Amino acid sequence: MKKLKNAMKRIVGAVLYKVAMLAILLVSGPAALMAQNTAGDYTAGTNALTTVAEEIAKYVPIMVKLCYAIAGVVAIVGAISVYICLLYTSDAADE
Repeated sequence: MKKLKNAMKRIVGAVLYKVAMLAILLVSGPAALMAQNTAGDYTAGTNALTTVAEEIAKYVPIMVKLCYAIAGVVAIVGAISVYICLLYTSDAADE
């Protein structure tokens, strides 16, 4: 029984090792395949970053206007809540 137990431990250990190596290969293997160029030419990456920066810059004025609109709504709601608070609070607290 002890021999069988030891044999099973070795088999399971070997299988786990092989599964771990397969997982590492499956994770790291596509990384080399996804690279556009391995010769050290980085023009594709710099072109992509330039394009992304230009596209993000187009959204900046829109986001500024959106922030102004949100700030306006917050200011109006705050002003209304202060007005209601002043309107309905009693002056008896001052006495």
